[in-house]
Amino acid sequence: MPNGNEKVRRTRRVTARYAAAAATAIFASALCVAPVRAATELETAIANALLHSTAFPDVPKDVDVDAAYQIQANAVAASFGGQIAGYKAALTNRAMQRRFDADQPIVGVLPESGRLASDAVIRAVPGLKIEVEIGFLVGADGAPATMFAAIELPRLDYPNMKEVTLADVIATDASAYRFIVGPSSVPDPNVRQTEVSLEKDGAQVFAAFASDAMDDPGRSYDWTLDAARSHGYPVRRGMVVLTGALGRVVDGVPGTYVAHYGALGDVRFKIEAADAAAPAAALPVPAAE
Repeated sequence: MPNGNEKVRRTRRVTARYAAAAATAIFASALCVAPVRAATELETAIANALLHSTAFPDVPKDVDVDAAYQIQANAVAASFGGQIAGYKAALTNRAMQRRFDADQPIVGVLPESGRLASDAVIRAVPGLKIEVEIGFLVGADGAPATMFAAIELPRLDYPNMKEVTLADVIATDASAYRFIVGPSSVPDPNVRQTEVSLEKDGAQVFAAFASDAMDDPGRSYDWTLDAARSHGYPVRRGMVVLTGALGRVVDGVPGTYVAHYGALGDVRFKIEAADAAAPAAALPVPAAE
């Protein structure tokens, strides 16, 4: 029979398991995004496009930035609001901001259903793009706990890209679709000096530096969380933050891709034609310390 000390140890282990389970349940429930109000016809159409990978509807030209974020929040809540992985920064370089007459980046919500691991196989969809990025996991104190090599695969499926406005991009959740979480490390205060590159079928597509994202991915991380909070989104430990495209945004055409991140490692993935079966790799989620 176990002695008194062993009983105490067993009790502590059981208590710890229940406490961990309770904390996990609380964390999961905190990630829900509640609708700001009943969804409009436009918000429902955007939500359907997010869910079913169909073309986004046009947003009226008189919609301003604040109204566009309200539309985004309701569309996110109606599509994947109960299962969000974190947030993405978009328009993080000056050239893209000029294109959309913006004076700062924008924030979007990443769906948990969009999370993939390195070696993922993705089926091509209309408007698919490839962005090489630096990502972080949110720590318990709000500071970055983990840094990782990331690929974002947004879906810019608009009726006419030449007429897409800033309100269109914001309202349609910054085109969030899929993202790949690659190798990770402790956050590097000099991450902006990291050189990255992308290869397709063995040939280099481009090379760039991490400083392309708001001059420093760490700065973009802070901006993204502040922006998420300002628009009423929850920020919790373990959430993903993607800090913006480095170098060129590339068309997501079929091929075999490798992104290099120096000492951080590589991310490999494949895009297959739309008529090909494309299973996605399961992701072992890195823990936030």
